[in-house]
Amino acid sequence: MTFKKQILRLLLLFLLLAIFSGCQVFRNLGIFPPDQQGVYHTVQEGHTLYSIARVYEIDINRLKSINGIHDLSKLRVGTRLWIPGARRVLEVASKKNKQVAGKKKRRIKKGAPGKTVKAVQGFLIWPVKGQLTSGFGNRNGRHHDGIDVGARKGTPVVAAAAGKVMFSGWGPTGYGLMVIIKHKNNLTTVYAHHSHIHVQKNQKVKQGQRIASVGSTGRSTGPHLHFEVRNDTHPQNPLNYLPKR
Repeated sequence: MTFKKQILRLLLLFLLLAIFSGCQVFRNLGIFPPDQQGVYHTVQEGHTLYSIARVYEIDINRLKSINGIHDLSKLRVGTRLWIPGARRVLEVASKKNKQVAGKKKRRIKKGAPGKTVKAVQGFLIWPVKGQLTSGFGNRNGRHHDGIDVGARKGTPVVAAAAGKVMFSGWGPTGYGLMVIIKHKNNLTTVYAHHSHIHVQKNQKVKQGQRIASVGSTGRSTGPHLHFEVRNDTHPQNPLNYLPKR
């Protein structure tokens, strides 16, 4: 092999290495995402690779390999991690949040007034007339943060309680058209998969006021309402707040 051919082979090898490493950089920046379904999770203060992997139910070694992480100590706040197979960005509890939550629980035990609403049956009204098709909790190996109520397309969806509209529009992956309403005492309700929305952000609504129409937008197998109840940001079983049928 001539000296000229050897130089050409070395140049080709360096070019291939540069292309591979460049693609990995673009992938981490979100410029060149993988073809498969997934989301980017932004690392926040108090997050660890272990806690992120546990929440998304992914093997930590696979998570390290996909994102090119070799030293766990170099995981920095603001880093965007590609989570393959995830349908939406999930909340990952940090050590700081756990400490704050523990202080809140201790204050409640001492008799101090709490900032959240207890799960009182009938505190909310049913947001739509229909049949319960999916409950809260584990569903097909994943956590279902709310309940699903089947109804015909166009069926009125009403506010489960008086409050202020915090979001109105296309939601995260899978939610389709959605509405989020903030109520007193840090209680929040989420309504998703609408065909049409009748309220705007920052609008104040009354309990029972129409806010949307049932649809099947987003990741949905048919017309229904996906309904969530959250205390702060923590999903609760809506049936603990709704009147029994």
